Amino acid sequence: MGKIDQRIKLSLLFLLACLATQAQYNIGFEPSTALPFSESGNLRLATAGGFSNPQFSPIHFNDDGEEDLFVFDRNNDIWRTYLYNSTTSEYDYHPELESNFPSTLNELVLLRDYNCDGFMDIFTYNNGKFAVYKNDGAFPPSFQLVTNAIQSDYGSLVTSAFILPGDIPAIVDVDNDGDIDILTFGNGNSENSVVWHENLSMDQFGNCDSLEFKVNTECWGGFQEPPNASNLEAISCRPEVSPPTPFDLAARHHPGSTLLLTDTDNDGDMDIAIGDIQTKTFVYAPNVGDASSPDIDVSAQSTNFPSATNPANMQYMIAGYELDANHDGKNDLLVTTNNNIDSSCNDGHTWLYLNTASSGAVYELATKSFLLEEMVDLGSGAVPVVMDVSGDGLDDLIIASDFYRSPTSNRRSRLNYFENVGTATSPSFSLTDGDFANTSNFAFQAAHPALGDLDNDGDLDMLIGDADGFLHYFRNNPSGGVASFTLVAPNYMGINSIDQNAAPEIADINGDGLLDLLVGERVGTIAYFENTGTLSSAQFASAPTIAEFGKIDVSFFCCNGFAAPRYVNNPAFGDKPYLFVGTSEKRINVYEIRTNLSDSFKMADSIFILSDRITPAISDFDSDEIFDLLVGTGEGGLKYMQRDGNYPAGVPSLRRTAYTQGISVFPNPTSDVLTIQVPESAMATITVLDALGQVSLQKALNNTESYMLDVAGLQSGVYFLHWTTQQHSAVTSFIVQ
Repeated sequence: MGKIDQRIKLSLLFLLACLATQAQYNIGFEPSTALPFSESGNLRLATAGGFSNPQFSPIHFNDDGEEDLFVFDRNNDIWRTYLYNSTTSEYDYHPELESNFPSTLNELVLLRDYNCDGFMDIFTYNNGKFAVYKNDGAFPPSFQLVTNAIQSDYGSLVTSAFILPGDIPAIVDVDNDGDIDILTFGNGNSENSVVWHENLSMDQFGNCDSLEFKVNTECWGGFQEPPNASNLEAISCRPEVSPPTPFDLAARHHPGSTLLLTDTDNDGDMDIAIGDIQTKTFVYAPNVGDASSPDIDVSAQSTNFPSATNPANMQYMIAGYELDANHDGKNDLLVTTNNNIDSSCNDGHTWLYLNTASSGAVYELATKSFLLEEMVDLGSGAVPVVMDVSGDGLDDLIIASDFYRSPTSNRRSRLNYFENVGTATSPSFSLTDGDFANTSNFAFQAAHPALGDLDNDGDLDMLIGDADGFLHYFRNNPSGGVASFTLVAPNYMGINSIDQNAAPEIADINGDGLLDLLVGERVGTIAYFENTGTLSSAQFASAPTIAEFGKIDVSFFCCNGFAAPRYVNNPAFGDKPYLFVGTSEKRINVYEIRTNLSDSFKMADSIFILSDRITPAISDFDSDEIFDLLVGTGEGGLKYMQRDGNYPAGVPSLRRTAYTQGISVFPNPTSDVLTIQVPESAMATITVLDALGQVSLQKALNNTESYMLDVAGLQSGVYFLHWTTQQHSAVTSFIVQ
């Protein structure tokens, strides 16, 4: 072994020893459900994060024989995992199971047992195609990619089975032959009719463990949904099957629909219920044919589904999911929306219909807020801040929300006051005021509050940022020790340089004793405004002192980073000031603030959180001297994370399963650019450390297996590259010449 190899080995052993004793994944934060909330009763699932466009599927997470629940949310490509508790007949939130699913899930996730082994596999969207992951049958499960594009025989061409983004297909055994078929609206000539991709596994192999498809027909059931309409009309099927038009060339008039195939009349064939992007109800029509020769009777179509007494009605793109919600051995029906534009419902939109029939289905509406009624869900865009509003010495919560829309009402941004009605060591938050400071009067959109004593009178004032990029100053004039906010300066200081979604933070950034201003923006950058006034009279220029503070940009792609900064100068996270920046990419980025504020700040750490448009709030909620993390989510809810100790930021973690195949880097040695090949495509962090274990570089990776890292700014020497995801890690070394 050469001297360089020996040095690398010894340094690596030293590095691993240091990391093993100091490092904590997510700076020690772990998901928790231990922070109680109430709103007209206790919220058992308070910090489950909220729902926007949930897609429901059954699954077994353990071997207790009870079917559990997986919920994918299309709006932000996130998911939630629930275990069924047979003792209480309730679903309990178990966030620790979420990391068992592939990180690349997007748009569509339906769990179906395609190979008849008794374990639910994953069907998901992949750029106009179906990807499939196989369940390994373990408890809890893990999944392996089987195909990233299901192939189907169109007669003249074998190519990828098509799925339009936003559509919900039917993945069921439609012909009762024992294998899973796929029905979906087509593309090109078949975009308004339902294409039946027939699974040939049983026909060809005598078992159901394969994904062998052919297009049986491009007009299953002999009907179509006409362009820009939701009523069904009968059509004659073309004798020839035509391959789909290339996704980027098709002239699409089909804007989006959901398919639910269900045998409500128990006659052995599938009837159909369709939801459309333009309507609030299903269109249901019975099948008067049979399983192999379906014939949808459009003359009997109805919007009174699934119940004539309480038909589903919510905007827009209604979707249905069958599963046994109450565990009585019969499939019930969950109805919600699959459209993620802001005119669609985001609350009161998870309708559970229980099946009361002895055979077939008779649906009775049980609740319009399945699971939602047990969690904090304020609509969309929750933003928490911590302050003692009531003056009793306990931390209360003010939580802003962007907008709320139920099937019967809607409202724009407002503040929600949750009073701490517990104790210093056992907090409990109760909704006391759903329109705190009368903020609904001001017609804000995307309200984002920040707190600071801007007039030096000993209490916290408030700035609210809005969707148009403006700030609004609310002065606090407490009455009897209870905070009371009044809007005194709309369009504060004439600050008009923030493009969209102003997310303010108030803190003494430059150390001169005056409170400065940071404002995150939708594009992913942060603007710094220096306070040039006095303690009692803050003064800010209308243009930022530094337009791109720290050269921070949290957006992976243009224009949707939603940077939400929180200043943290707390020994619980180390001896340096940090900026915790919420993002729209399922993570909080942690940056070390340099003495020279014009410098480019290094990302010292990151915290993975399975939510979108994350806004952090840090506090010692239970007074145990260990600081916790409460996060507002884009879904309108909250996520809570605790630590078992105060761990410093900036030290990478090895608390993950190590990949045996490791990382490939080349060229090695290098002088400028290092190409990195990592073991899997996932949300990950690359950390480069020098031989003493000091962080030299850190980059976030967004679902890529290959990355080019610029190392030209590093001094010559030996470095270690540490790759980490939520589940895995790997370490390798390289040399800079």
